[in-house]
Amino acid sequence: MATQKTGRRTVKNLVKEFKADRVKNANIIVDIMERLESSDTGTTLSAVTGLHHVFTHLLLERAIQRTFKSEGEDSARNKLNKWYKEMFEDTLKSFHKLLNHPEKGVQELALSSLLKLLQCEGLHPIIRKTSYGFPYKRLKVIIAEVVSVSEDHRHLVTLLQEYLECQDFLFYTLLLKVPPPGSSRPLVPPLLFLRPPQEEKQRKKHKKEEEEEEEEEGGGQPTFSLPYPDARHALNVIWPAILNYPLTPELFRRVLVALPDLAMPHLDKPLALTGFFMESYNMGGAISLLALQGVFILINKHDLDYPDFYKKLYALLEPTVFHVKYRARFFMLCDLFLSSTHLPEYIAASFVKRLARLSLMAPSCCLPLIIKFILNLLIRFPGLKKLVHNTSVTDHAGDPYQPGEADPALTKANQSSLWEVATLQHHGMPVVSRAAQFTKKQALPQTEVDLGELVDQGYDELFERSCKVTVKEGIATTFVRPQGLFLYPEGKMADTWAI
Repeated sequence: MATQKTGRRTVKNLVKEFKADRVKNANIIVDIMERLESSDTGTTLSAVTGLHHVFTHLLLERAIQRTFKSEGEDSARNKLNKWYKEMFEDTLKSFHKLLNHPEKGVQELALSSLLKLLQCEGLHPIIRKTSYGFPYKRLKVIIAEVVSVSEDHRHLVTLLQEYLECQDFLFYTLLLKVPPPGSSRPLVPPLLFLRPPQEEKQRKKHKKEEEEEEEEEGGGQPTFSLPYPDARHALNVIWPAILNYPLTPELFRRVLVALPDLAMPHLDKPLALTGFFMESYNMGGAISLLALQGVFILINKHDLDYPDFYKKLYALLEPTVFHVKYRARFFMLCDLFLSSTHLPEYIAASFVKRLARLSLMAPSCCLPLIIKFILNLLIRFPGLKKLVHNTSVTDHAGDPYQPGEADPALTKANQSSLWEVATLQHHGMPVVSRAAQFTKKQALPQTEVDLGELVDQGYDELFERSCKVTVKEGIATTFVRPQGLFLYPEGKMADTWAI
């Protein structure tokens, strides 16, 4: 319990007194630590902040376990520094206990203080053995507590993300083992937030730039350079373990999003992921959309033989694709997959015709995307221009296209026309009708349209764009100029309405 002398003073004042004379006021640390167990949340928060400032000050002053050999190990100053070290360890243990505090605000402040003290200790090691020190064991305890299988600490995981941008924090986190399976909570491991380490050439260039900056600044703290070979080895150990983790639906989707960009470029045997991606690709729905990129990378860069890829992609083009969360990602990937110069023209024709048929059922906000996508494919495959000017097929009745055929090679799409797009010329939305006007022109544009601005377009964006359109003055709103309210020459309105 706090003494009567210090009990009435605020933590802020106690910290100021300690910094003014840390030898005379050393017992202030004990007084603040006792406030950590207070039932009042505000008192606990102020105590955490106060201890954070106290030990940050001691680390900066190198006053923790610093031995003065000239005075002997039993000197008063050396004993005090060792006592500071003991109080530092006790404070860290108390902060770890607060990670399970009932109040989330206390948990977040305790974790933030632990990470900042770890950062400060890395810059000012208690025992300096090398030119650069990192308290790896302390990080291991923090991560183990945050990803505990018995507690739901998802709100604490987000606090780790900003620190994973630091090269040293990233590297030593990579060295940690994945949490053991068995969690019943949808916990997302921090490892999924890891960004890929730099390639060797980029790392050397970045290191050279940092050294030049240090020379200009005149020195400074030793910097850490992420060793790419070690980090790559760690990624090859971590990701197979993650895939053996009991994945919840949310975590499963996160893994499918993270794997292609964050892990596959650095894996020694990316083909080992074939089974995982194939099973995901065959699940259908949103899971298949997310697995698309991984399967395509295996085919394009690692020579995976999967002849049914475009057949599966063709099957995903259903009306429901316009209502899923990952619509933008799917269409950007679909545009990438259909950019291959080795794709047969009749396969591309099936995709063009499938998109055209979907335009009759898609939401109006998606129609500009579909039309521009079709136009890009026509520019990309010049032989498909015959679909625009095929006058022998003008409606659904005489269309040889077989929409129920699952194999895009057998749909007879190259014998059809784009009568569906032609009907959109009379659409009620001007932006749609204007986009469909290309079917009237003899020549198509020479360059493709960037789909980036259209994939995320919704009704809100269309409405805002329509509001910005300037209208010329003098547009006629009626054929006969009225002589007054309800007074028309024909008299029909006057006969119907009366004031």
